[in-house]
Amino acid sequence: LRENLPPGTLVTTLRAVDADTGIFGELQYAVLGQPAGEPGMVEGRDAFAVNSSSGELRSRLTFDYERAKAFQLLVRATDAGNASATVTVRVLVTGEDEYDPIFLSPSFSFEVPEGARKGQSIGRVLATDEDEGADGVVLYSLTKPSPYFAVNQTTGTIYLRVDSQPQAGGGRAKREPREMSLEVQARSPLPASRSATAQVTVDVTHTSFGLAPD
Repeated sequence: LRENLPPGTLVTTLRAVDADTGIFGELQYAVLGQPAGEPGMVEGRDAFAVNSSSGELRSRLTFDYERAKAFQLLVRATDAGNASATVTVRVLVTGEDEYDPIFLSPSFSFEVPEGARKGQSIGRVLATDEDEGADGVVLYSLTKPSPYFAVNQTTGTIYLRVDSQPQAGGGRAKREPREMSLEVQARSPLPASRSATAQVTVDVTHTSFGLAPD
């Protein structure tokens, strides 16, 4: 059952079979209480109602995946002679992508140090997502590919794709400050995931990135 559906949503129709004909073949259904038998299961007697004659099982609440993910209840079918059978019903709540990822900062600033090598990390972006399950997993990507930088999709670490080349002229002469801009996106691995972006400014003063060969 998907989270956030209104109370009264049909979960399933339970049906027991009684070989008697006539009144003794007519069954009445009822939800019984029982301790949840497995870790993570919530006792579901108060969360669901069963139609006594049709066996339709409906929700009595709107469920929140972040609070409860599974319910267990016992349903009994009884005939007019008071013979009965019971069945265990487990209802799993599935999540929806309710929350946008949120970057710890709307923008990040990093620097390419002099002499940095291919694969070297220059910084890390980080985002959180209040969803649980797969919807709460955060993956990172650059919105536009860069010849100089890449981002680790699971850690958010931004690293160099190439060696940092010293500027022509060398030495420690005063250099004009230069910056490059990247945009990083955070989203879950699921289709139609909510997403967020953050701006990354990289100081490339100490490398020849982006400069035409002299």
